[in-house]
Amino acid sequence: MTTPGVFTPYSTLAPLMPASGMPSWIPDPLDQQRIMSYQIYEQIYWDVPETFKLVQRGTEDKPIYVPSARTIIETMHRYTAPDMKLNLKPSFVNPATTEAITQYRQVWDDLFKRERFWSKLSSNKRYGLIRGDWLWYILADPAKPEGRRISIRTLDPASYFPIWDEDDVDRIIGCHIVDQIKNEDGETEIRRTTYLKPGTSRNSGQYVTRETLVFSMDEEWQGPEAKPSRTIMPLTEMTGITSLPVYHIKNFDEPQNPFGSSEIRGLERLIAAVNQGISDQELALALDGLGVYETDAPPPTDDDGNEQNWILGPGRVVEHPPGTSFRRVQGVGSVTPSIDHLNWLIQRMREGAGTPDVAVGSVDVSVAESGVALALKFSPILARTEEKDTSIKEVFAQMLYDLQTQWFPTFENINMTGVMPEFEVGDKLPVDRKARVLELDNMLAMKVISAQYYRQEMEKFGYTFPDDIDSQISQEMEAQAAASDPFGARISNEMGGGNAEGETQ
Repeated sequence: MTTPGVFTPYSTLAPLMPASGMPSWIPDPLDQQRIMSYQIYEQIYWDVPETFKLVQRGTEDKPIYVPSARTIIETMHRYTAPDMKLNLKPSFVNPATTEAITQYRQVWDDLFKRERFWSKLSSNKRYGLIRGDWLWYILADPAKPEGRRISIRTLDPASYFPIWDEDDVDRIIGCHIVDQIKNEDGETEIRRTTYLKPGTSRNSGQYVTRETLVFSMDEEWQGPEAKPSRTIMPLTEMTGITSLPVYHIKNFDEPQNPFGSSEIRGLERLIAAVNQGISDQELALALDGLGVYETDAPPPTDDDGNEQNWILGPGRVVEHPPGTSFRRVQGVGSVTPSIDHLNWLIQRMREGAGTPDVAVGSVDVSVAESGVALALKFSPILARTEEKDTSIKEVFAQMLYDLQTQWFPTFENINMTGVMPEFEVGDKLPVDRKARVLELDNMLAMKVISAQYYRQEMEKFGYTFPDDIDSQISQEMEAQAAASDPFGARISNEMGGGNAEGETQ
């Protein structure tokens, strides 16, 4: 069992964790912190009021929560693996034909559309940045019709518990997928689905094994002493499957840490300071508008000598005994220092997160029109997201390979030989359309590129050209030449074997 040390990936979030209410049904204390961190980072993203324990200074009022975390997450989400697309290319050995690749592409497109993969990708990526981990889960149902048996799902990282090789701490040989369910009597139980790789000390078979057991809440569900209350699926070999069906992407790949970290890890205090500062500023402005007063006079009384409240308002006069003081306290003279401080905190936070102003959308026109200046401004977020893109593509490459070589042949009777599927990401930086077109024009005029290449690049801007565009251009040029020099056109036509009317003899 792992015991949290002085420093853990969740140390910066520990002050926001509740003293009680940790998931006690999870035995490992570090796993308890990990799962609790997923929830709290989501609460920070959504500015849940109970997350930050802001101090109510002075008059009780509702604090303001600036969406600082959401700005960081959404900016990073925009530039991490943008516009991902599946690319199929022939393999180096026995490459598939163009016709076969077209058929294979249809198979992949059908799978992704049916499973809503692209919308899941965007959502899973966002919550992966928030939580620090995001996972994909492949299932298959042989009872369904062919072409609809494979499913690709997202998996809550709070339900994922890897199983490590006892002889190699860096090797995962299986995993538990654990969640809470209600039985027929309405009681809460723990459902644990376990996958184990073949050829290990725990699974000496040839294929991945699967087992689904149910445990009562007061029983240990992890470890050799775990005793299930009932069995949903007994230990079964998944014929044809040799890789675990769970694919884990870590937002930050920290050495010796099996899990990732949230994008806003280490920024919690800054986010709290911004929220506290803007709340204090609003309170100060409100009090300055209403006014704060001081007096050494006794409170007002009615005709019977009972104390009354001071009545202040437009058109009212407050009387008090001679020789006593009643005056308004001088309020805030300017909020500029406060705003400057808040802007400084926000700027430092964005710099620490690698999300400069230009990436958020705030950029000077001169910078936007300068390619070098724009690249320098974007360099922090480009460097951060390139690392993430590499990790994402590596995990997806394994998932695509397993789908191609194991899941499709086993459950759909489809063998995609001679082709290599891979994901590609789009451009991160916006393209200066005007500058790019001018560049293409110059290269075409200098005969550095062909007209066909020119059209291919222009199609990226949304232009479409008919297949017979070359023939159309040739006919137009001939017509223009004939109109400008009809006698030369007639002589040229007759020398080519035509008559005066342009018909071939």
